[in-house]
Amino acid sequence: MKILLVSGEEFPAEKIIKTQDSIIGKNGDTEVFAFKGINDFSRFQLLGGSEFDLDPELEKEQRIADLEAAITALLGGAV
Repeated sequence: MKILLVSGEEFPAEKIIKTQDSIIGKNGDTEVFAFKGINDFSRFQLLGGSEFDLDPELEKEQRIADLEAAITALLGGAV
């Protein structure tokens, strides 16, 4: 369980995802909190040395790019 500290208040969640302008806490597939439209992330802190989880969409895009690069390498650059 990760804990996000915001203005002295703790927000626990299994996953805490940071995007370009938001922080979303999830337990499984259920969103338990969301801070959207963030301009200044300095007031948000993860406790216990935790790190933010990857945005699932960005993670999916990165996996696809990695797979495409691996396929290209396996085919010797020919597509």
